[in-house]
Amino acid sequence: MSDPSPVQALDSPKRPYDCLVISDLHLGSPMCQARLLESFLEWASTVTDVLVINGDVFDDLNFKRLTKRHFACLKVIRRNSDRDDFRVIWIRGNHDGPAEIISHIVGVDILDEYVFDNGQVKLLILHGDQFDTFITDYKLLTDFAVSIFYGIQKWAPHGTARWIRRITKKWQRNSQLVQYRAIEYAKSGGYRFVTCGHTHLALTADVDGIRYINSGTWIEPPPCPFVAVVGNEVRLETFPPPGFPTDQAEKAVPEVALEHRP
Repeated sequence: MSDPSPVQALDSPKRPYDCLVISDLHLGSPMCQARLLESFLEWASTVTDVLVINGDVFDDLNFKRLTKRHFACLKVIRRNSDRDDFRVIWIRGNHDGPAEIISHIVGVDILDEYVFDNGQVKLLILHGDQFDTFITDYKLLTDFAVSIFYGIQKWAPHGTARWIRRITKKWQRNSQLVQYRAIEYAKSGGYRFVTCGHTHLALTADVDGIRYINSGTWIEPPPCPFVAVVGNEVRLETFPPPGFPTDQAEKAVPEVALEHRP
């Protein structure tokens, strides 16, 4: 695990958010909220200085599973990756595969962890699979279960596939484990704020002076969660947010609904 290096937010005109963090997009999965995600990425590029994509951007490296809508999301990321007034940070997730392959595709450096520092808060950001010993202790079982699940989500109704994914996450008890270990890790580095993904369970917890936020996933029905940094606040929000233009929200939702029909 690499040592986190604090990075200051870019010097740019003041925007509503200092930093936004999303995770577990799972592009390639039929459950991915791709149309809504595309709208979010376009919106994020106008309202924040830094966007952190905190792992599991892809469901796997079988790019044949990516639809046109999934590729559209990648295009938005690629189009905004070279701007001087906006920065995209990509954190490696356990579903993403070798970092060098992904980095070449999207034109963004892949990190193990990142520290966002706006001068008021330092937010430690990492995917969280580092703290999930189940996937490392039982790798063969995990790989087998994943292959079975891909078959289920291909043929079963989306609601069924989501239910199975939630049940397995709870069975592994990895949400509590990731939270506990992430807080301990943040504490050891002197950080008061830490965010992870991986468990797909969006939540906020304050333990021993440390605020832990899990950014959830984008394979559940909307609204979808993200972590927001505004001044000295770090909080969990959902998209579309209050005040989001109605016409854009309406564009995003219909295809999402269609994608979730059995």
